[in-house]
Amino acid sequence: MKLIYLLIGIFLLQSCGRKKLNEDEILEIIHSNESYENMNLKKDFLTGNEFIDSTTAFKKILNQENFKPIYEADFNNDGKKDYLLNLADPRALDNNNVVKPHISEHNYNSALLISGNKSYRLLNPGKGRIYEVIASKIIQFNNQPLIKLISYHQGFDNSFHLFDIDTLMIKNNELMEYYSDSKKHTVEKIIFTKNEHFPPVRLYQLTLTKDSLILHSDHYKNLKGNFSGDGYYSFEKMVNGLNQVNFIKINEKYPFSNDDFSESTEIIFDNGKSKKFYDYNGKRYLFLMNFYEKIDTLISNQKWTEIIHSSKRNNR
Repeated sequence: MKLIYLLIGIFLLQSCGRKKLNEDEILEIIHSNESYENMNLKKDFLTGNEFIDSTTAFKKILNQENFKPIYEADFNNDGKKDYLLNLADPRALDNNNVVKPHISEHNYNSALLISGNKSYRLLNPGKGRIYEVIASKIIQFNNQPLIKLISYHQGFDNSFHLFDIDTLMIKNNELMEYYSDSKKHTVEKIIFTKNEHFPPVRLYQLTLTKDSLILHSDHYKNLKGNFSGDGYYSFEKMVNGLNQVNFIKINEKYPFSNDDFSESTEIIFDNGKSKKFYDYNGKRYLFLMNFYEKIDTLISNQKWTEIIHSSKRNNR
């Protein structure tokens, strides 16, 4: 009898894993995430900002795309449905405002629910307002589901360039820009430096290899000096992520903004070759934001051990 109950339990778990979510269940998950509490599924994609709606080119592209509130695909190949959603904010003057007002640091007009072992994880294509998402849809390319974004062009100066079109993919359950020519390089070292602009001061430098993790801290929290940590697993993850976006094609510089910090990264690879890129808080790509977040998480979670040189030890 116990065996029968066990088999029934396994069957129910597998059935739940294959279950398709309805609208109410999708919204329940959405509303449980911070800053999505008031968002509803978007129904009308041609009403909203009066100036944009009056532009023929803009109306034409939205009509051609024929956007829907919900799209389905299996992005992480686990046999379960994932859901791409177009959302509307009822707090806006018009419930279906195409361009959501700037009320936060992120854009919440779209969301992706990625299935996991026990629950769904929410990913935001509008994270960091890199993309001012108007609407998104799922497209297929080489038997791979991708996300096509239409974004409000933040710096347009005439009616001929009102929107941008971008393509995102899912790698390791993360959203990033689509790259078709990823290449595997042997990365030997990653050197990440964070600086403060005013006055120009180095806050810290983090050096990662497959065998070591060294923090050279000038002003990181209450640490000053040289410290060692444990970073092998993080190093491998960062190398994989950089290879997926073919890091040698990353632009060397990103534009200066009014923020107070800048980051620089040097990658030593393939027997001594070097690639450097500098980011003055331009944050133009999701993969860069993900990379910086990994760095922040890595150093904040470490139990750092100070490296004491022999001369300093003898003077104690």
